Amino acid sequence: MPKPNPTSDQPKHELQALNVELLGKPINVIREKLEAIMMDMCHGLTHELQTWLKTDQVNVTLQQINLHMLSPNELAKNKTSTLRHKAGGRVYVYTDSALLLKLSDRFYGAALDRSDVPLTSSDFRFQERIGKHISAWIAPETMWQITHFEPSHGVGIKAVLGVMLHDMDYQFHIELDSVLVHTLIEELELQPRKDLGKIFHKSLSATPVKLNVLLSKKTLALSDVLALRPNDILPIELLARAPVSIGSQHLFSGRVADQDGQLVLIFNDDKDSQ
Repeated sequence: MPKPNPTSDQPKHELQALNVELLGKPINVIREKLEAIMMDMCHGLTHELQTWLKTDQVNVTLQQINLHMLSPNELAKNKTSTLRHKAGGRVYVYTDSALLLKLSDRFYGAALDRSDVPLTSSDFRFQERIGKHISAWIAPETMWQITHFEPSHGVGIKAVLGVMLHDMDYQFHIELDSVLVHTLIEELELQPRKDLGKIFHKSLSATPVKLNVLLSKKTLALSDVLALRPNDILPIELLARAPVSIGSQHLFSGRVADQDGQLVLIFNDDKDSQ
């Protein structure tokens, strides 16, 4: 289904959890190179679609490109077009049925717009046409051929293109399997940085953090809180066990004491168990 235009306060990119095992690996270089290429080539795909569809009411942008764990059951065989690289590896391309129907109807000059109908061979040929255009960004056109669908697994790369057609937003997906990523790594003769782990841990251990210590709590009726005014005096008592945290993560507890006229925090035994 088409998606409405995002509002200004909606995030365009989803943040993904950091996979430490992949830090410094050549796959990150491949992802960065593909990101730069796709950001530039989206303008070319926009022009191609405008030419194919005979309309200027279409625009393509790169929404995101991330490392992605493929699973064998992730892709729908009957909705995915597959291109195989001669040196090994596959690219999978697919999109929303609603978008593919609109693009296909426009391209083939259909008299009526279709909706909620099964996709045809003609629809998939147009999807393959787009897939060929996109795969040429990754490697020369002569290195690719349309092939039958086979499920894949492992760490690959997934890109999502945003397609705006007549003021409606859709998405077009491109997934590179792990074999293709390995092929690209070999072609670029990239080598992993074996020493990155030590550098990362050294930098992480030197990262400054802010310890929060809760010294006191007090319960008041809401009416009493609303009645508070500037210069009012509120008696408080120090907690016997002061919890210590970083952000919302509780670390341990301690007790407050006076040492030579200065308040200090003495860590309790539970620090050793953290």
